[in-house]
Amino acid sequence: MRSIHRAALSAAAVVLVGATAACSGSEDGDEGAFGGGERDGGATSGDAFSAVQAAAESTTEITSAGFTATTSGPTTATGGEVEISGFMSWGDGVVLDATLSGEAMQLGPEAPSEMRMVMLNDVMYMNLGESFAAEFDGREWMMMDMGALAEESGDPALAQAMDMGFDEASQDPSAQMGLLLQSPDIESVGEEEIDGVTVEHYQGTVSVEDALQNNGAADVFTEEELQQLTDNMEQSGIESYDIDVWVDENDFPIQIRQAFDSEMGPVTTEVRYTDLGADVDVAAPEEGSYVDFMELMESMGVQPESL
Repeated sequence: MRSIHRAALSAAAVVLVGATAACSGSEDGDEGAFGGGERDGGATSGDAFSAVQAAAESTTEITSAGFTATTSGPTTATGGEVEISGFMSWGDGVVLDATLSGEAMQLGPEAPSEMRMVMLNDVMYMNLGESFAAEFDGREWMMMDMGALAEESGDPALAQAMDMGFDEASQDPSAQMGLLLQSPDIESVGEEEIDGVTVEHYQGTVSVEDALQNNGAADVFTEEELQQLTDNMEQSGIESYDIDVWVDENDFPIQIRQAFDSEMGPVTTEVRYTDLGADVDVAAPEEGSYVDFMELMESMGVQPESL
């Protein structure tokens, strides 16, 4: 049974890493996040900035889509490649129905190779398969209440950080565009084609300090804690984020890529959007069909802050 317990904890960690990495961005949805002022640079960078700014503003009108998010990096940093694919809405709370797969899911012979994941606001459900159900009275699902987990940790910064990673603002692709607008050197790469769709490719680089200042972290941490977090990231070899977006004729970023270098190697997250405005109708698993993650941790003597 312990191996099943460990696989469940590992799956939870994989989900937290994959979901937050795939969906982080600026918390602000107002004009300030989209850079209302003038920018330095020549005509090319100015035109690119204006194009990205227009796309950021038009993207706020979209509140749901199909998506495929892939995070890849050194096994020691991310557990290997993680892919999350499904449908998500972020207009009025976060609603998600997706499948998670990839190298990071290879947790052992009894663990599923892929896992369905359902999210309703800050409550996440993961289907861990038949082996898990056999140990828990037929219950295939594990439930994680992100708010309760953060509160139980007793760490206000952790609670705020988890909320920052999973609230609707962080899932909105316009937030990623807002982050790119913090770059001082947005460039137009040129016209490309993705799945038969003609798109314009833009890219820029954002420093760790600017990224943290503009992704809501300044509202979570004290100035001293924010500086410590910045120093820790830079000591890990993370100095900046490279951001690429591919914008279609409707000014929507159908693909967004973020990449950074760390001491353990490069890490890349890429999200591709389809079916803009799709209806996302998701229901929680039936009562009695899931195990509370908090109970599982208690049974193993694991503390929330150790995740």
